[in-house]
Amino acid sequence: MRKGRRRPGHWVRRSVQLIFIALFVAMAWAASYPPAAGVNENLFLRVDPLAAFAAARASNLWLYLLPAWLLLGLSVFSGRFFCGWICPLGSLLEVLPSLGKRRAKSLSRLRPRDLAGKPMAKGEARLRLKYVFLAALLILLLFGVNVLWVFDPLVIANRAVIFVLVGGVPVIFIVLAALALAVGPRFWCQEMCPLGAYLSAASVVGSRLPDKAIPLALVKDDDACIHCGRCSVACPFEITEVADSGKTGRLAIPDCALCGECVIACPVEGALSLRIFGTHLLSSGKGGKARRGAEITARGVAPAGVELSGAGRAQGERERMVGESDTGYSPTSPPMTYPGSRTPSVARGARAAKGVEER
Repeated sequence: MRKGRRRPGHWVRRSVQLIFIALFVAMAWAASYPPAAGVNENLFLRVDPLAAFAAARASNLWLYLLPAWLLLGLSVFSGRFFCGWICPLGSLLEVLPSLGKRRAKSLSRLRPRDLAGKPMAKGEARLRLKYVFLAALLILLLFGVNVLWVFDPLVIANRAVIFVLVGGVPVIFIVLAALALAVGPRFWCQEMCPLGAYLSAASVVGSRLPDKAIPLALVKDDDACIHCGRCSVACPFEITEVADSGKTGRLAIPDCALCGECVIACPVEGALSLRIFGTHLLSSGKGGKARRGAEITARGVAPAGVELSGAGRAQGERERMVGESDTGYSPTSPPMTYPGSRTPSVARGARAAKGVEER
């Protein structure tokens, strides 16, 4: 895959996002202007589980808000897919150019950091601010105080559209756009959004279910993974768990929005895939020299006449074959391997060499 080119899967998601943005704006307009005065609300807001909880608690109209409960139920199985494909605020922020995203092209900047600025160890938990916001919002709602207009993404987007239509200034949206430009396009979604935290927490309930029982799942074949780190570089949410994981099977990562950008960026055929009830929707590594080189290294088999001599040579050969990707990774970049992680190609190569010696 040449630098600057994107696979069709990326543009399919962009098209879906644009459709939902247009639908959201149309519904906001219909609920705000006399030509459609019969519609007294943005129907899109009915799918917001956080706003639905606040409305149902005040009105007892739980069945009226059924679309929100359906989304919450789907999120139990498929995580934050709403954030990656549907949310109009997140989609708008994602397409903004960002200095933070450019800095994140360096793999060393992708690892989560503690308050002192030091990279955190693999598997070390970090409390994101969005969970604090979610807890605070729920506590305030229990006491009858509703501040969703400040923190709920669909409410923020709806108010922004209305402000623009009437000639006002959408201050909160402008602040979030400035954060996206300066820090990262999905900084709000990753660190601050309480609805995202709500959906992430719901996804933990169904995290142990297999991909065949899930409407949309991210699946990894760790035996094929070459741990190049391109998946983490391409991720709009800057999630490193996909590269960190040594698991083969469904990856139930609470903060993952199942957008598929990691699958698109992965050079190894079949190493990552998005699946609908176990059926492949999108698979990684569809063509190119990077794929063929990755297949050779993934099997841990050296070319004829070349002797495998430990992790150093296998790592160098892996980087040489994979080469540079369109996500900013190059052979001179630090490899995406972490303390305690393993490189499957090295392990298999060592086993193959040992077998030859025994024979």
